[in-house]
Amino acid sequence: MRSTGFTAPGPRAATIESTARALRREVATHNRQVLLIAFFTAFVAALLWSLLYAVCEWLTILATTISEQSEFAIPRGFGVIFAFAALCSLIYTWIDNRLHAHALPRDDKNAAAITADFLLALPRITLSIWGTLRAWLWLDSADHTLAAALLHRLQRDRRVPLHSLPVDLPDEPQRFRILLALQIIRTIEMRRDGNESWLTLNSQRPRSIFAA
Repeated sequence: MRSTGFTAPGPRAATIESTARALRREVATHNRQVLLIAFFTAFVAALLWSLLYAVCEWLTILATTISEQSEFAIPRGFGVIFAFAALCSLIYTWIDNRLHAHALPRDDKNAAAITADFLLALPRITLSIWGTLRAWLWLDSADHTLAAALLHRLQRDRRVPLHSLPVDLPDEPQRFRILLALQIIRTIEMRRDGNESWLTLNSQRPRSIFAA
């Protein structure tokens, strides 16, 4: 067969601009997932608070009726008392989380600790909404471009020492923001080799990152 003299074009190499666009899509997907989880958690928390209110209201009415031999009636100020108790439980849980932020889970919990975990389960679910929203990634156009340039350097050099990153990303808050985002979307990872820490591409990174 006679050759026509033409060859099929190979796949185009990804550019920093195309990688920045791919990163923008990955970050947007991550943020949508964060928002969805936060809304779902808020819905579950609202449902559980409503259920707890109904149970407490029913028990209060039942106790009042038995003790006073009166008709079923909601005690005056019950809603305010419940709201105040719920607020106190949220404040206590927030303080407890702050004080034991780095505490390791224990297997040998006593009865008091188990009871506290049960009573504080709903406040912890409620406070976890804010914890979920904190995973939102705030990257602007310049962040995406710099992150894409860093990924291309990693693709070329295979790994980059952490101490050299201020050369590529001189602004510390911006550097922290970019590195955190790239780790969250599983694009980079940090490895230790001897006394040196290195930044490398994550083997499980999204395939679209370096697509042209």
